[in-house]
Amino acid sequence: MQNNEQELIKTAIESHRDEFLNTAALAIHHIIRADYTFVALLDNQASCYRTVAFIAKGQVADNFEYPLANTPCAETRKNTLCYYPEQAHTHFPIDQLLGNLKIEGYLAYPVNCPKENIEALLVALYEQPIGNESALKTSFTNFIPVITSLLALSHDLSQKSAQLQLTQKQLVESKKMASLGGLIAGITHEVNTPLGIAITTHSIIADEHKQLSTKMANQQLSMKDMNQYLKAVNNAITMQGENLTRAKKLIENFKKTAVDQHRLDIEEINIKDYYQKVISTLTSILKTKKTNISLSGEENIIISTYPGVHAQIITNLITNSVRHGFIDNDDNQIQIDIQQSSDQVVTVQYQDNGIGLSDEAKTHVFEPFFTTAKDQGGIGLGMSIVHDLITEKLNGKITLETSATGAKFVYCFHSLSDN
Repeated sequence: MQNNEQELIKTAIESHRDEFLNTAALAIHHIIRADYTFVALLDNQASCYRTVAFIAKGQVADNFEYPLANTPCAETRKNTLCYYPEQAHTHFPIDQLLGNLKIEGYLAYPVNCPKENIEALLVALYEQPIGNESALKTSFTNFIPVITSLLALSHDLSQKSAQLQLTQKQLVESKKMASLGGLIAGITHEVNTPLGIAITTHSIIADEHKQLSTKMANQQLSMKDMNQYLKAVNNAITMQGENLTRAKKLIENFKKTAVDQHRLDIEEINIKDYYQKVISTLTSILKTKKTNISLSGEENIIISTYPGVHAQIITNLITNSVRHGFIDNDDNQIQIDIQQSSDQVVTVQYQDNGIGLSDEAKTHVFEPFFTTAKDQGGIGLGMSIVHDLITEKLNGKITLETSATGAKFVYCFHSLSDN
């Protein structure tokens, strides 16, 4: 089971990394009108490059690897830009890739992330000689910061995966690893939306820059052209900034909650603010059943507690509602209310408007391995984990309350500094 869950996390990260890079490579491919475009990582030990995004004739294609020796890519490592406007395959007769594809034009730029020890290339190949050299080089190099950021992001997620794997034995004890695998897959999917918009706006800026450069070169630039350029670029920059900020916030929340879930240290937190951060990382889960969450309660409940335990509790409760409590409609609701009584006890009411629990499920809901969804892959640990975390880690209690609709759970706990 451990190996399966470890592979789940690895696969989730790698697949979404590829999704990010393919989106960027497609945008570059269309702007520079190449026949083939790819991003490749250097493997020093094997003296070869391995592509992580490959676009052929406007379509995402299978990745491949090729040797470094006797290729223009070897030159690219030494220079800021490697450029052969025509007869590229004749300059490197041993390079099978250029020869087989009969490549005339070759353009490549190194993409390096020294902090992450990443060495890569962004390459464009043309079956015809390259024209309009200046504008093409400008458009091409404009994309380097985007590729650099995406490679650094995928490395960061991989590092987080490695950290999670180091604590795997502790996490598997209460089925936490599977939850984290879903969290990683969800947050990377969510980050892809604002990053995709940012990449698109970057394409707009690059295209506007290309048009402006062409008009300047032909001495056809008018004040109207300049105003149009400024307006388009200003709108694109604003949209790009907003979406990069959104992606940054999602990643920060993910880092916080993902690390918290396997680090059990007592911290002083604002409980409502923390719940809101956890909920923001679960958007992709909520979207599967068009679920809305309302979080209410006191604004300034500051307590000493285990943040990671609360992240696990709220993640399991929400996941349980979405997977087992809701059907596909447009009115799936979850309400979470947090209050603090006069004797310093914090009480959380969790209510959904789903199909509710059967009489049998109400009796056994907190028992390990009880599930009504075995045919859907359920193993019955979700609510058992919630119960154990609340009673054993938070020294609290949880009850299933009677509700006219859906499922309602109420749990309470003290600030651990009071115990």
